Amino acid sequence: EIRPRDWSSDVCSSDLEERFFLFVDVVGSTPVAERLGPQAVHRYLDRVFRIASDPVDAHYGEIYQYVGDEMVVTWTLAEGRPAARPLACLFAIEAALAERAPDFEREFGTVPKIRAALHAGEVVAGEIGGSRRAIVFHGDVMNTTSRIENLTRTLGRNHLASAEALERLEDAARYAPEDLGPQSLRGREAPVRVYAVHAPQTDAVRERN
Repeated sequence: EIRPRDWSSDVCSSDLEERFFLFVDVVGSTPVAERLGPQAVHRYLDRVFRIASDPVDAHYGEIYQYVGDEMVVTWTLAEGRPAARPLACLFAIEAALAERAPDFEREFGTVPKIRAALHAGEVVAGEIGGSRRAIVFHGDVMNTTSRIENLTRTLGRNHLASAEALERLEDAARYAPEDLGPQSLRGREAPVRVYAVHAPQTDAVRERN
């Protein structure tokens, strides 16, 4: 006989902490699925995420989860703050994918592009679940990051960061933040000030300019 579990005695352990969250969306997976089928799009996304994992590790990030064609990367404030690591990671992922562009073109007939959003704030980190347990993050910062990522389409900018994220980073100015003003986000009363961020210029380019 299987008896229902008594949940009343369980203790839910959780911690409140501040974190950066980087949502990275892979552009172009739907046309791959339509042309080549689900197995091909699985290989395509697997290849993208495998290539992206090295820059994440190199910049002290943690891959929290994969959701469809999106990857969520997180840092504690202490790990993410130095050298604006979340932004450095974003553009290192973009550079790594560009380096492998000929391979993608040859195998899939397309080259992956990414859209991304960075936000920071308080989340609750804790374990949830019954027969299957998992460590998860809950908080408004997660929903807000997702909404900012949606703005990449409407604002026509592929890489966005909130003011809350930029003010917590060291050397964020290196990524030439472009103030796009306060933006209304679906499901949120208060607007969020959003910036477009750009890959830093190399020393050679700066000298020419």
